[in-house]
Amino acid sequence: MNRKNTILNSTLLAATAVTTGAVVTTSNVHADEVTPTTTAQKQVTPEEQVAQKQNDNNQQLSDLKQQQTTAENQAAQTNADKLAEAQASNDAKTKVLDQQLQDQTNAANQQVADAYAQKNAEVRQSEQAQAVAENNAYQSQVAAQTKANDQAVANQQQANAQELANAAKHIVTPEQKQSQIDSATKDTQQALDQAKSDHDATVNKLNDQLTNDLKQNAQQEQTAKNDLKQPNQADSQKQLDDAQSAVNNAQRKANDAQNALTNAKNTLSANQSALAQAQDAQKDHVVNTINLPAGYIDAWKEYINTKEKNDYLVTESTYPDVFKKLKQLDVKAYNDNLMNYHSDPIAKQTPVTLNDNGTLSRNDIIKATQFAVSLLNPIREAIGVTPYKITNASIDVAQDVANEYRKDNWNTWEHAHDNDALDRVANNWNIDLVGESWAGDGWFGGPWHVYNNLTLDDLYRGVYESILMLLFQDANQDYGHATDLLGVRAANSDLTVAGDNLGVSFEYGKGMKAWGQTNVGGFHFNSISDASSKNIQRLVKEGYIVDAADPNSKVNQPGYRDEIAIPGQNSQKQITDLQAKVNQAQNQVDQLTKTANAANQTLTAAKAKLADLQKNTADAKNSYQQQLATINTKYSDQATKLKAGHDAKIKAENDAYQAKVSQLNNDLQTKINAIKAQPENTDQLKTQLDQKLAQVKQDGQHKLDQLKQAHEARLQKIQQDAENTLVAYKANLDKDAQTKIAKAQADHDASVKALNDNYTQLKSQLDAQQAKLVSDDQAQYNALATKLDGELTALKNQVLPKPADHQTAQNKQVVAGNANTVALDTTGKTTVVLPRVTSDINGEKPESVKFLPQTGNEENSFAIIALGAFTAMFGMNLASRKRKF
Repeated sequence: MNRKNTILNSTLLAATAVTTGAVVTTSNVHADEVTPTTTAQKQVTPEEQVAQKQNDNNQQLSDLKQQQTTAENQAAQTNADKLAEAQASNDAKTKVLDQQLQDQTNAANQQVADAYAQKNAEVRQSEQAQAVAENNAYQSQVAAQTKANDQAVANQQQANAQELANAAKHIVTPEQKQSQIDSATKDTQQALDQAKSDHDATVNKLNDQLTNDLKQNAQQEQTAKNDLKQPNQADSQKQLDDAQSAVNNAQRKANDAQNALTNAKNTLSANQSALAQAQDAQKDHVVNTINLPAGYIDAWKEYINTKEKNDYLVTESTYPDVFKKLKQLDVKAYNDNLMNYHSDPIAKQTPVTLNDNGTLSRNDIIKATQFAVSLLNPIREAIGVTPYKITNASIDVAQDVANEYRKDNWNTWEHAHDNDALDRVANNWNIDLVGESWAGDGWFGGPWHVYNNLTLDDLYRGVYESILMLLFQDANQDYGHATDLLGVRAANSDLTVAGDNLGVSFEYGKGMKAWGQTNVGGFHFNSISDASSKNIQRLVKEGYIVDAADPNSKVNQPGYRDEIAIPGQNSQKQITDLQAKVNQAQNQVDQLTKTANAANQTLTAAKAKLADLQKNTADAKNSYQQQLATINTKYSDQATKLKAGHDAKIKAENDAYQAKVSQLNNDLQTKINAIKAQPENTDQLKTQLDQKLAQVKQDGQHKLDQLKQAHEARLQKIQQDAENTLVAYKANLDKDAQTKIAKAQADHDASVKALNDNYTQLKSQLDAQQAKLVSDDQAQYNALATKLDGELTALKNQVLPKPADHQTAQNKQVVAGNANTVALDTTGKTTVVLPRVTSDINGEKPESVKFLPQTGNEENSFAIIALGAFTAMFGMNLASRKRKF
């Protein structure tokens, strides 16, 4: 049998052993070997010794685990019995407590019922006694009143009999009645006439008195007013006008002084800022330059010399030679400088943070402009063009342009320049135009336009690469950007072409898309004309109206015209000149501060004088008005008081008169009624007497009815008092009973809780004991397992050979298969199957095993690396876009 059979058998064993993951040792006999028939003691191999030790270990561990499981189960059953016994005891005790609570509740309720029954008997007995006493008193009152009524009737009957006996004295004829009525009426009318006369005389007297009193009051009021001294308004007004005029003059002078001081301070601040920037620029920094191929400068000089009137492009048709030269030179110039940017370590440590609208801060615009000018001015000077200057105005114009682009949400990648925005900025600064060259960004924010964690070095690189694009990738734009940045447009031109003072800004649109990219934006190279430039001065001399040369234009106001230092360009001379300007401006500020302080002091004094005059005038006027008001009030109150007194007297007189008239009329009517009521015969007299008797009887019965009503009310009160007493008593009884029941309930609940707490405590103790038993058993098991494993390891080290790298001591070869790794003895007698450990995250895992989320396997990682390289490659092709000038 050859080696292939050995490998085949080993593979089969591996397939069998892979399910357990254990190390399997077996003997393998070749088919061509003959087993001896003689019986002999078999020699134990090292592998068999190891296997036997493993079996012994497993048996000891199994026996121990069985013992521990039995003990744990017995303990658990004992604990369960204890808990069941405790629960049964608790249930029995709880039942007793429930019955005690019910008994206490019943007893409390029964006490209420017994006490209420006793109280009810007492109250009802008292109520009955009071009712009896009330009835007896009522009967006595009725008997006394009945007796009085009978006596009153008897008296009236006797009086009636006497009246009838003397009937002749009481009978009056109709003629006698009329005569008596006429006499009474006449007497009454005379009394009424006299009362009317007396009343009119009193009223007239009161009216005359009021007229005299009011006249005298008015005379006294006028005298008091005549005694007042009224202020001279004409003199006071003149003094006020003079003081106000002095204040106005002082205010005008103070304003003029303050305006002059403010302008001087602005100039000082601008000069100080320019000085600080010049001093910062003088510090050590990395120098970047643009290297030009031979012939480049000459080509532009040739363009200037051959440039047609007012032209500003280099077209192939108009300037074929120059266009051809520049296009050829562009290739070399671009390639020579493409990788020529030198990073600045200091700039790398300086963060650049964009504004919320995606624009640069003013300080970063200054840095970008200084860097751009340091690259462009050497080229302009070599061509023979006046170098760029940087002013506060050119910086602010660049910032305004970026802000206006963002206000319009302008996508320059798609729509070229925002001419409306440029016109608005030019109008705001009172200049003819704002020049602009623009380059789409592919460097500052990277190919993906991510504008986070940027530095000044990133900004410099963006400016550098943009200039390369605008100068050396501009043939397809007829070099419109290059003629702008290099300042060659002004030659042979009657136009205001800007190009004197530069400002470089940046802006991008958040989320703005173009050409398959997002957050697109770019650099703006904005230039304005300088009033002192040769081109502008020439145009003014030739009679052209140039807004940039107007001294009233915003761009020419103090502070805006001040220059900002350009690094490396006569920096020491600039610093010296700027220091002189700062000193001069400081002296002017100091002098104007004194002037302004003096003017303010004069103004303060004038205002104080005016305020004093205004106060004195107002005080005098107020004093006069207050005194006049006091007089008016005093005599008005007196007049009101006089009228009120008069009216009260008139009313009293009228009331008295009306009362007297009413009394006289009432008396007359009473007399007439009495006269008419006199009987004219015996029958009428008897009828009147019968009516008097009937009235006496009615009055007696009314008194009896009143006694009965009072009696019934008292009986009702006795009954209601009894009911109220019982209700209040019952409420107190119920309250006491509820208190007792609540206490019994609380005691019951506390006892039940104590039983439950004891049960819970017992259960916790038993659970802890059980857990400790299991833990101790596991520790014992682990200790034995560790001991046995150590013994097994020691045996293996003693009897088994030690393998070397990829080759065993007995020439065992290691073969890697799709299942587990198999070590083969070349003799064919021993096969060792080793367990395979897998880390395939896609394989199935036991439910008990939990895995964190993975990013992928080796194949996924390779895909990510490949994608990164692919992205970087395409990043080189994400072309930034350049817009027309």
